[in-house]
Amino acid sequence: MPGLQRVILGNLPLLGISYQGIEKDREYKKKFSDKNELKLILRVGLKHKVRNLSASSFNFNELAPLHLEVVKELEKEENMKIPLIACQGIPIEFQGQRIDDYRRWATHLKYETNEFGQEVETRYLEDPILNFRTNWKENLSSSKPYDKKEIENNLSINWRQWEENIQKFSDYEVEFMEPGSETDFLALCRIDLLEELVDRTRELGYKILLGSHHLGSTAYMIKGKIEGYDGFVTPVNKLGLMMFPLQRKAEEAIKEVRKDGKLIIAVKPFAGGRIEPKKALEYVFNKMEVDSCMIGVGSVEEAEFDIQIAENILKTIDQIGTKTL
Repeated sequence: MPGLQRVILGNLPLLGISYQGIEKDREYKKKFSDKNELKLILRVGLKHKVRNLSASSFNFNELAPLHLEVVKELEKEENMKIPLIACQGIPIEFQGQRIDDYRRWATHLKYETNEFGQEVETRYLEDPILNFRTNWKENLSSSKPYDKKEIENNLSINWRQWEENIQKFSDYEVEFMEPGSETDFLALCRIDLLEELVDRTRELGYKILLGSHHLGSTAYMIKGKIEGYDGFVTPVNKLGLMMFPLQRKAEEAIKEVRKDGKLIIAVKPFAGGRIEPKKALEYVFNKMEVDSCMIGVGSVEEAEFDIQIAENILKTIDQIGTKTL
């Protein structure tokens, strides 16, 4: 796994996203509108030799450009390159307009409920992270799934926008480009477009990790059908939040993906602050044996504490592995 570290510093808290409520989001947005606060967090990572950072596209929200600006400043100040896992939302269009996210989720819900049972619907509707979306349950329940025929005839990717968004990272050290979790929808409905997306992104010179919230379905849909991607970025946490269609199915898929020689990069290990860090990281690294884990933190103290816990767990794993050899 050259160049990719076991611990990656996540960025969503630094972009004002806590998964803990509106007030916490406001606190983060205010705090991390200050470059100095961003630098304090990122310098903790650098001090602990965490070199890979996650990043979102420039148009993700109002704080994303500031985060990327700070990365550039730190590279200059420290005289070093900082490799990024750069997440890009896929500009999928339906009949020439941006695809409706709730209809996209409703399409997955219909498919996965049919395949894996009614338990899936409960997981969708009750997931606390998804419920931070405004009126999540009501909007999902009232949304009409896309029909297979209408998708075949009317779905497309805005390739100009995709390539323009990627080119904005041309001055950065991008370890992997990560097409976002719209990947799941393409795997389900238009695998031909996903294959083209992978090919086009590789032609631009990037290695690829696919974002997935439905790994228990997606990994099997694309196995043997799409080449050229290096692995997945996917939620992995002890509570099973955002691990669809079901936690056990996602866990099975993680193991299968790794057997196939692909990478698994865990996100949301703390389930938005709902799992104590030691228990969270033991599950991620010991039970699921992921290749890397993105850790999101909202303070210097959290960064120091969480990274140290990760270091201790990984040190123990390495020692056990050495003894086994």
